[in-house]
Amino acid sequence: MKTWTYLIAAAGLALITAAPSLAAINAPVPIANYITVDGVDWAWASPCALTGCNGTPAMNLSYQTTQGWRVPTLEEFLARPAASAFGTASSFKCAAAWFSSNYTHCDYDDGVSGFLFEFGYGVTSTGANAVADTWLVRSVSGAVPEPATWALMIGGFALAGAAMRRRAKVGFA
Repeated sequence: MKTWTYLIAAAGLALITAAPSLAAINAPVPIANYITVDGVDWAWASPCALTGCNGTPAMNLSYQTTQGWRVPTLEEFLARPAASAFGTASSFKCAAAWFSSNYTHCDYDDGVSGFLFEFGYGVTSTGANAVADTWLVRSVSGAVPEPATWALMIGGFALAGAAMRRRAKVGFA
């Protein structure tokens, strides 16, 4: 009986350690990995065009679209922040691990050079598609709150209700 327990535990540990990026894809993008400019969150989501690189799919958006992430409109893309808003070449905000298990890095030089994928609006801002990086956006006001935010809000309502109930108790003689 103990042997089975050890085998199941070992298999679970191997699965967790074998695919750490899969866990990131199915989790909200941490605030440390994107920027907010003029009411819009910007994520540097891939070192490839949205359609992929070298025949390998670039992104899996099945979970992140539930969090509000999407391709920018043409107007948003034209008003995009500079790549330097994400940081410097040695330290910048990259969210690729939350959008892809194939590509979990970002190419800072591509963004600075303007090699950014304009999905549906042309090829890239410089006309080359081979090294186009992809940025995604979400509206800050329309974003889906994280579970911790909901828990904090519900807890606050509960405390406020408890305080009001306590004050409402009046003793009559």
